[in-house]
Amino acid sequence: MATVNKLLENMMFANLFGSLAFIGAFFGLVGLAMAVIVALLTRHFRAAWRIGWLMLAWAGVYIAVLLLASFTSSPRRLDLGQEHCFDEMCFSVQSVTTTKTLGTGSNQITANGVYYLVTVQLRNAALRQPQKPSQPAVWVIDAQGRKYTEAVSTAEEQGPPFGQSVAFPQLWNQRLQPGETQAHILAFDLPADVSQPALVITEGGGPTYLIIGDENSFFHSKTEFRLAG
Repeated sequence: MATVNKLLENMMFANLFGSLAFIGAFFGLVGLAMAVIVALLTRHFRAAWRIGWLMLAWAGVYIAVLLLASFTSSPRRLDLGQEHCFDEMCFSVQSVTTTKTLGTGSNQITANGVYYLVTVQLRNAALRQPQKPSQPAVWVIDAQGRKYTEAVSTAEEQGPPFGQSVAFPQLWNQRLQPGETQAHILAFDLPADVSQPALVITEGGGPTYLIIGDENSFFHSKTEFRLAG
């Protein structure tokens, strides 16, 4: 438990550092851009040229640090019941089962390989504010790096029709009250010989792609939920 707490503290510090670095870099570039405009308007072209090069260097250093943090990152692997939080939106995998078929009778559908039925739970960890995810996405990845993006609804699913493709954001399109949880079952048709399948969930967009150390940043490793031992 102490190791997990320490990891969470390190992640929170990294996220804070990355956010502050992004804010500093953004406003620094804005300030330099304004200086270039002023220099051009006052016909100080040499100064504008120098400030322009400084802007490029400023952005280059930030991008280099961003990519360095991403390329040196390693995936974090979670077991059943462990949560992965994006601010107050906390996802977890509660259970995993496998089956060759879904449904019964005329509604029965058969997997090309084997269906992995994954129960994904979302918890609103906020103290006061009802919330829902903004841009959640989900897929399965295996030991060879192959990516499986299509999930289908199950008989127990309250959402898209049985057997139809699931658009992950639609599952939580209503705000959850503080402390409220809601679970959905997703079915992934994976090869019968799939090795070390893991579920990946991402959340958020926009500036997160450019924040140093953020999982959404370019080439950064993701947190994975183990689906098999």
